[in-house]
Amino acid sequence: MDDQSGVRVLFLVLCMAVLAGCGGTTEPQSETSPITEASYLTADVWNDGQAEVAFYQVERTRDQYGRSDQQRFVVGTYLVKHRFRPTAMTKATDGTGTPAFKYAFFYELDSGSYQYKRNWVVNARQNDLRPFKHSFTSFDWCSNQYREMAFPPDGRVEVRMRSDDYGNRRTSFPSRSQSYPPAELPLLIRGLDFGRSDTLRFHVTVADSAEHVPAKAVRLGRDSLDIAAGSFPAERIAVSYESPVPSLIGEVTDSVETYWRGIGAQRRLLRVNAESGRYQMELVEHVRSPYWKENIWTRLARVSERP
Repeated sequence: MDDQSGVRVLFLVLCMAVLAGCGGTTEPQSETSPITEASYLTADVWNDGQAEVAFYQVERTRDQYGRSDQQRFVVGTYLVKHRFRPTAMTKATDGTGTPAFKYAFFYELDSGSYQYKRNWVVNARQNDLRPFKHSFTSFDWCSNQYREMAFPPDGRVEVRMRSDDYGNRRTSFPSRSQSYPPAELPLLIRGLDFGRSDTLRFHVTVADSAEHVPAKAVRLGRDSLDIAAGSFPAERIAVSYESPVPSLIGEVTDSVETYWRGIGAQRRLLRVNAESGRYQMELVEHVRSPYWKENIWTRLARVSERP
């Protein structure tokens, strides 16, 4: 074979390789290795029959319409282990179902004549935080509103929206492994496993645009954090987004947020800051309690009113 023939053969081999690589453009739906730490998520602390109830102070420089305004309000959260039935998309009360976490984030906000009541609830598989269901309810003096993302086993994200004033919608789009709804991000950051790498990549599932926005979390190091709830050793984690996603705290996220999570068995969320300084959230007080049968307000020293 002469040199010219050899070049032609090499060219044909390269073309075949390129064509083979372009044969499939869809992402495989098989589960990849989790980015969360199973030993933390399944630790005995979650089996004590109680919930973590925590309250945070939010401060932000823009209101819910994006206008310049100094807002300050208290946020309530709870995190509890229970059993969830994915086929019915509801809590299992008969001892069946899958071990899961339920995380709630809620607050009330006054703005002129308007009153906003907002509540997010997310259910996620306990051992790896794969989402089951993300729901949002609100009342704002114009209308009630309900939004939902469900993650059934068939590989699609089911979206529902019902409202008196803002329209009604029902649709679906393909799911993606390691993609999490916005309300799950505080829980996800706590569960991330940096044992093998200080950088972990994931996606954020956004219902309105039917997309999975790329994001990454980078562990920056350890801090000693002094906040209203006390002094805590903490890990500092930078979370960046390829494009803004819905935010529980700031309406939409900055391109970069910094999270501080506690060091220890429970890894409590201690603080969240937007890179621009536009919004921040800081732990004020927390208790572990079976809140469904105990009045937690008699145990709190810093928080006296429901968010």
